[in-house]
Amino acid sequence: MSPPIQPSNELTPAEAALGKVLVLIHRTLPRLDDPARRGEVQSALHQAVSLLDSARRSHAGGSTPGVPAGTQNVATAVGGQIAAVIAAAVSVALDRPHRLVSVHPVTVPVVPHLNVWAVEGRTQIFMSHKVR
Repeated sequence: MSPPIQPSNELTPAEAALGKVLVLIHRTLPRLDDPARRGEVQSALHQAVSLLDSARRSHAGGSTPGVPAGTQNVATAVGGQIAAVIAAAVSVALDRPHRLVSVHPVTVPVVPHLNVWAVEGRTQIFMSHKVR
C-alpha cells in the first residue's frame, strides 16, 4: 500500500488561475439577474475566460495535446459566446463528452426559387431521426 499523497502548500500557476476563476464566478452569480450590472458581469466573465485559457496553457505546458502549435483557439476564432452556444448544442445533441476542435462559417447559396415549405418538411424529417 502506497503512502497517502500530501498536498503541497505551493499552488501551480494553473491552480492559482482556476482559483481566481472560481472566485470571479462566485462573485458574479448573484449579479446575473441585475440588468444595471450587465457591464460588470460581462467584464468578470471575460476575465474568467482569459484566466481559464491561461490555466489551460499553463497546465498543458504551453500547448494543448492533439492540437497543432499555432492553431487558434476555437473561442478566439469565432467568439467565446458563439463557441459556448455551439458547445451547448453539441452537448445536447450527442449527450456524451465532446470537444470543439474547429468551427468554420458556412456560406449558404441564395436560391430564388427555393421552396421554404419543402425545406421545413425535410428539416422536420431529419430532426425526427436519432443522432448516433
